[in-house]
Amino acid sequence: MATAKPQKHKFHAQFFSESAIYGLITVSALIIVTGRYDITAYAMFLKVLLAVVVFWAAHFFANVVAHLSEAPDGAPRFKESFKYAMSHSVGLLLAAVIPLTIVLSGVLDLVNDDTAVWVALWVDVSLLALFGFLSSRSWTRKLHYRFGAALVTTLLGVGIVFLKALIH
Repeated sequence: MATAKPQKHKFHAQFFSESAIYGLITVSALIIVTGRYDITAYAMFLKVLLAVVVFWAAHFFANVVAHLSEAPDGAPRFKESFKYAMSHSVGLLLAAVIPLTIVLSGVLDLVNDDTAVWVALWVDVSLLALFGFLSSRSWTRKLHYRFGAALVTTLLGVGIVFLKALIH
């Protein structure tokens, strides 16, 4: 008799989703791009927050429209499309919470603005490593492979962040 796979908690599934990883990379790139200008942590916080909301809205909209045509009888399923879109795009918003909270610490003068920005970026790098490490547990129990996956995820993520920052 086969055993059922344990159900992932909804938050876990969203936080480790492709939209969350994309969100983390996007937030990092936005912090780098806005950091090129001599702006305060407050201005950076607002610009990154607004940009994330716009990216999320575009991602959400694309999911809704793309899944309207999936109804078996051809009738549009707006409610199902909205639910699907929300569940597959909310990770982008979740990924912004931690780095924006760190930038907010600069806004609140808990740390200086530069420190807040650098800490937010290094936390993002750490989260990419954590994603790689935890995601690899489904295919290996060997720690050296899991650390390797964390390293690869981190390096690819950092490379994408810098490429994205160069483009913008």
